[in-house]
Amino acid sequence: MISLKQKPEPYDLDLPYGIAVTVTPLTTASMLAAQAAARRIADKETPKNADAETKDGLYQAHLIYELATRHITAIKGVEHDGKDALPTPENIRAVMDLYPVGERFYQEFTLRQVLLNASKNGSRLSAAGTSSAAEGRNTAKAAKASASAAKDAPMSSTG
Repeated sequence: MISLKQKPEPYDLDLPYGIAVTVTPLTTASMLAAQAAARRIADKETPKNADAETKDGLYQAHLIYELATRHITAIKGVEHDGKDALPTPENIRAVMDLYPVGERFYQEFTLRQVLLNASKNGSRLSAAGTSSAAEGRNTAKAAKASASAAKDAPMSSTG
């Protein structure tokens, strides 16, 4: 069971390559703001003739940058010019550009919000993408009975 009470204090996330970041908690408002900003930036940077995968990739990268720059307050395990890297927007983006780091950050950082939303809705996550039983008439039994009857019926030959 998950608690709906979100901790208001910053917490650490462990990322690949021995990197750790301290983040402030994600809220619905901050997620929506990051999504809107990422969409605006990605739309500006996307070439006119880009395919859907390119557009989606640019949006996802900018969403990670937006979430990271808005929520990371400290970086551990990263150095710049022989010193510990400061959590500047440029340094945060550079860390997020490291392939598995940015993706893992996004997964770990948004997981709690996904679980909270599922818990608030009173439903569980489902592999089929829905958490409620199918609605409407159950036609599976009728289809099975029809198939069984057709199998047992005598075959007529034509021709």
